[in-house]
Amino acid sequence: SVIGGHVQMAFDAITTMAPNVKAGQVRALGTSAAKRSSVLPEVPTIAEAGVPGYESTIWLSIMAPAGTPKTIVDRLNAEINKVIARSDVKEAWDRQGAVPLLMTPGEFETYLRADIEKWAQVVKTAGLRAE
Repeated sequence: SVIGGHVQMAFDAITTMAPNVKAGQVRALGTSAAKRSSVLPEVPTIAEAGVPGYESTIWLSIMAPAGTPKTIVDRLNAEINKVIARSDVKEAWDRQGAVPLLMTPGEFETYLRADIEKWAQVVKTAGLRAE
């Protein structure tokens, strides 16, 4: 929509927008992660660009239904982390600017709860509500 001139700006994943930035189709004002991206190192973080403390990242996860036996969850986690840690997979993600975080189920639960709490506070502070 930005490239087509339908909207003036957008927040999108770096994996989606980096090729468009490199092609000169859009101008990146900042990246939302805590550190600059390896695929667009010249683009400042939003915190560097003037919004101190700003950090927002996109994350993906694989979840299982509640009640799934711990042995199955742990095995799936171990196998998925093995694939993510492979050099060919890591290189493919690096080329796109994706940063995989290998976590145990417990570490991810802590991460998820902190993210939910962070955004709940943003919603409360800003006085946002669903329409």
